[in-house]
Amino acid sequence: MVNMMAEEKHGFYVDFELRPEEDREQTIAQGMPIFKDVEFAIITMPGGGLVVDKQITEELLREWRHGDNRRKPPSPFAFTAYEAWKEGREAPVNGTDLKNWPGVTPAQLKTCQNATIRTIQDLASANADTIRKLGMGGVAMVEKAKSYLDSAESNKASEEVASLKIKMESLVEAINKKDRQIEDLLERLENAPKKRGRPRKEE
Repeated sequence: MVNMMAEEKHGFYVDFELRPEEDREQTIAQGMPIFKDVEFAIITMPGGGLVVDKQITEELLREWRHGDNRRKPPSPFAFTAYEAWKEGREAPVNGTDLKNWPGVTPAQLKTCQNATIRTIQDLASANADTIRKLGMGGVAMVEKAKSYLDSAESNKASEEVASLKIKMESLVEAINKKDRQIEDLLERLENAPKKRGRPRKEE
């Protein structure tokens, strides 16, 4: 099962792989080619317009965790995806995976995947070049994704209002219950027989 996170506005996808690279020091030391596995992040923009390969370094991981203190904000999504890859787990989805969207057909899903679109959010915000890659029906798919997200946002607001209403009703009921308990206690105190004191001894 794919883990899902709250959508992060980082605007890229990230995949990981091991690549064999020659270890020059060991090659020279042993007199024959020696290779080592090197971790790489493949960073892709939605629509596939830009692909950047970055070697995984402590500096890159630190940037994902904390940002670079200049213009790049932290990217918890990328760091969590890296940890999942290291542990052999499926990476979390940044947004709503198109595979989980009831409104997409298998053919449309394949079309989006070929255009490097993985989430409903990215489909809804697709630019002109990405829409062109989607081919005929691309504009309709984008509008459908926008409508779905708008509807989801409205449903979320309705659920929040309903939840707040239930909490308020529970609070009012609790207050009324306390009031009834206080009234009952006061009534019992008023109706309780008064204790008579001992008569004073005459001197």
